[in-house]
Amino acid sequence: MKVYLVQTGIAIEPLGDPMADTFLGGETMGTAVERAYTEADVSVERVSTSDDIPLKGDYLLAPDNLFLTRSCVRAFSESSGQKTNPGRLALLRGPAVDYLRPLMEVTEDEDSISFELYRIRGIEIPRGMDWKELNAFLSTRAEKIAIDPKPKIELIPQSRPGPPWGYIDLPRTTLLAADIRHWVHIVWLNHLLPWVRLEEYWEDHPGLKRSWRSRGSNPYRRAARRSVIGKNCRIHPTAYVEGSILGDCVSMGPFTCVRDSIISDGVEISDHSKFQRCVVGEKCHTLNDSYFIGCTFYSGSTLASFMLRNSVLGRRVFITSGVMFWDEAIEEPVEVIDRGQSVATGRWQLGGCAGHECILGTRAIFLPGRAVPNRTMIVMRPEEGVVKLPAHAKRGVPHVYHQGNIQPLEQVLPDWKPLEIDQ
Repeated sequence: MKVYLVQTGIAIEPLGDPMADTFLGGETMGTAVERAYTEADVSVERVSTSDDIPLKGDYLLAPDNLFLTRSCVRAFSESSGQKTNPGRLALLRGPAVDYLRPLMEVTEDEDSISFELYRIRGIEIPRGMDWKELNAFLSTRAEKIAIDPKPKIELIPQSRPGPPWGYIDLPRTTLLAADIRHWVHIVWLNHLLPWVRLEEYWEDHPGLKRSWRSRGSNPYRRAARRSVIGKNCRIHPTAYVEGSILGDCVSMGPFTCVRDSIISDGVEISDHSKFQRCVVGEKCHTLNDSYFIGCTFYSGSTLASFMLRNSVLGRRVFITSGVMFWDEAIEEPVEVIDRGQSVATGRWQLGGCAGHECILGTRAIFLPGRAVPNRTMIVMRPEEGVVKLPAHAKRGVPHVYHQGNIQPLEQVLPDWKPLEIDQ
């Protein structure tokens, strides 16, 4: 069987890349999707309009912004093969669909969500249509083929500065589909793909035994999952790896930690740095004591942060620990800009996105859901850095920062009584 992938022209802002170059699961979306179809015994051909598609036949049809795992392709091919009419992929509602649902353009009903993957049979495809027109034509004629992802759920505690406090339902299933249109989909899908890719690895290597170690009474993660380690990796004896995939030539320094993540070739993880539920591109490196949760980093970036969460950084980004992508909404869920409009995501925790080749220096704080354009440069003002210290500071005398120098408080603000000093 063959699938025809129709070009949509959709590009993820602010990154601006072709859809095939979107970074998902340690590889480009083009590579990931083609591999998913190929491993499900479906050949791939990319086309521009319906003029390049057979008038009749038995084949699959989808847009280039639809992400699928191989389990999803297999399940749809098997289920739709029993039908005589054109079929359309649908996934039963639940955590596996809801986790990725915001900002996707899909068809919903009470029990399922339908995606733009069709099996074409018994119908003649009109000529001269782009994907938008073709999808409108097919959506009214195709029969819904509903599939149950059957996810297991891992509860992730969600602590916030305000109500409501609760948990994130992290779905664990190899059967995923996502309509990729926004940088938030890169964040959320990459939360799920490390687990998916490990499960696929064990499926492809049935002779390897998956080992699990007891982790005590922790109800959220009762066992340490075995990892896949590439060639020529340098892992310090005090480093810790759990449930992750490491590419070739990865370096992990003392007391580093990688959990539930995909780390690409040539990444350098410096002392005391940590990745959790992250996907990291080739040849990124961290500075010491950096901590990242739920982030995606394109290749070649320099990363430093005390705790960056739920964010995307493009290629060759330099970010210091003085930059903060705030990811905790207080009064209402986070909103993002989508095609010029502010749109609610329904999420209480969501960071931001920095485009390719950004240099983000100190003293920058971004509100949740903000996106920074490509090649943005933010540097420190001269007066924001301490350039001079008093030669002989008197003991017990308070000092204050003023115009780049540390000076006695009584000289700068003689009438101010700071609250942190007992009067």
